[in-house]
Amino acid sequence: MRIIATSDLHFNVTRSKGPTESIAKEICERGGDVLLFVGDSAGADIGTLEKVLALFEPFSGVRLAVCGNHELWTVGAQDSLHKYENELAEAYSRSGVHYLDQTPFVMDGLGIAGSVGWYDYTFRPSRLGIPLRFYQHKIAPGAAARSDKCSHLLEPSDDIPAGAHEITTRWMDGERVNLPICDLDFAAMTVDRLRRHLEEINDSVDTIVAAVHHLPFAELVPHSIIPNWEFANAFMGSELLGEVLLDFPKVRNAFCGHSHQRRVCRKQGLVCTSIGSTYREKQYEVLDL
Repeated sequence: MRIIATSDLHFNVTRSKGPTESIAKEICERGGDVLLFVGDSAGADIGTLEKVLALFEPFSGVRLAVCGNHELWTVGAQDSLHKYENELAEAYSRSGVHYLDQTPFVMDGLGIAGSVGWYDYTFRPSRLGIPLRFYQHKIAPGAAARSDKCSHLLEPSDDIPAGAHEITTRWMDGERVNLPICDLDFAAMTVDRLRRHLEEINDSVDTIVAAVHHLPFAELVPHSIIPNWEFANAFMGSELLGEVLLDFPKVRNAFCGHSHQRRVCRKQGLVCTSIGSTYREKQYEVLDL
């Protein structure tokens, strides 16, 4: 059985459209039994998501997808959780794509489970010494100092390290994702659901492949000496994702996206691959079982 996995197509971004169209043609011509979209296929607009999925309609096998954080971006007062549970599910259904965030998939002894995952700041860089409140608001001290909305984060100031005001990162989920619950609760919700899905299929399959948009292991998190990039590591994923995958020995392969850097790590009997598509260069992985 051949599984092809791709991620971070970002078809809503102009510089990603050409590379996505090219890789869609290549994947469809190559063919396989299963095609996995591992999140961030598009952005806030549902119509754009349906357009990018349509590029892969000639694929000869089944198509499965998990949501990415960019698919949870909203316009106006739209609720990201409602979008996650309802509008995205409907869009994938209309496109003939199985939505793994909602239900797992089983075929010929193979189980596939997936989730957007989320972040709970377990990957935040301790060396920066930036207080947790800045990560909770998804804004670094230097950017908060320039924002009337977030300037209150600068008090008290005695716990903000010297040099932190030079870090000006803003994680745009803070502006575009509108969840009615906090990041920690949403991360716990997605992990709990993934566990239930794995439990549901575990006894009926020989092997499980997992697809999670956010990173499940610290070894997959990109490292940088540039503080602006390092601040963003807090939003790469969660240790809880990795823990639940390792609780199920039948999960022997997992794919993730989000970081835009290809990395592979091995944990016990599990091989986890971060696919590594960027905005300009799209990548895919092939797994033959």
